[in-house]
Amino acid sequence: MEELNRKPMGHSTTEPSWPGERQEHSRSQQPVGEWATSQARGIAETAREGVEQAAGYVHGAMEQTRSYVQGAVDQTREKVAEYRDRGFEKVKDDVVTYTRQQPVTALLIAVGAGLMLGWLTSVGRK
Repeated sequence: MEELNRKPMGHSTTEPSWPGERQEHSRSQQPVGEWATSQARGIAETAREGVEQAAGYVHGAMEQTRSYVQGAVDQTREKVAEYRDRGFEKVKDDVVTYTRQQPVTALLIAVGAGLMLGWLTSVGRK
């Protein structure tokens, strides 16, 4: 048993000889524990920078979305106010103008609305 507690002759302290001994890369390098700690700090710093960058992207996207939604809300308020003030004539003028500018889209909308109305009314007949 005493032989197991002795170090073999001719081994330097930089080479692991026995379990439990402090291991070092070489005399000029830092111990493994310090190296691992340094690597972990580097990885943590890189991760933190990545999270900050992602947060910046998310913040920018949220700002764009907010401004887009705000613009849509403002435009809708204006249209509702126009329809309230001018009534059916304003709606009719807008439909005619849109149909002249976008005939195919207007036709597809009309077909879709017709199909939906037909389907809804046929459900009641069955």
